[in-house]
Amino acid sequence: MEALFHLRDYGYEHLTELTMDGLLSRLTESTWVRTGAVLGPEDRIDALRTEVPPRLVLSHSTAWWVYTGLGRAPSPLSFITYPRRRFVDDTDAVVHELRLSIHDRTTINGLDITTEDRTLYDLLLPFARTRGQDEDRRQRAIPAVRHLVEEMPLPARRRFSLYLEGLSRRPYIQQIRDIFAQVRASIE
Repeated sequence: MEALFHLRDYGYEHLTELTMDGLLSRLTESTWVRTGAVLGPEDRIDALRTEVPPRLVLSHSTAWWVYTGLGRAPSPLSFITYPRRRFVDDTDAVVHELRLSIHDRTTINGLDITTEDRTLYDLLLPFARTRGQDEDRRQRAIPAVRHLVEEMPLPARRRFSLYLEGLSRRPYIQQIRDIFAQVRASIE
């Protein structure tokens, strides 16, 4: 797309000068975008292309950014491998390994990414894990979940509700259903 400017094609100083002049905005570590350009998921994937190692699937906050396009790209350090998924817990270094099914990923411009529903499930999982713990931690999780749900258009909320209903053998699925329904009811 003509709105993307890559570091490999232009000098850092030149791109920074254009940014200071208000003509460009930094999108990723190596890509700038014309100020005011409207980007789709395909464009955001192209901006991340040089930062994604081969044979990995984008997930979590990086995938959410690809779908929503809100803000600057997060560091693309959250990946899922094809045969198994690695998730490092924020509070301690517990690693869970789960299989990533073919229905949970899609391809955009040649790069694999988790589907929008699977991405949201992955983002909500840490908040669902806090639900059974002390009330204070649970209440602190509600605004973060509300923020994610507010970013979703109404049809996407409905699709995600149907996605959750179709899941049965996933960790903390009932807690995710409960917290999503609670936040959705308070918003709509």
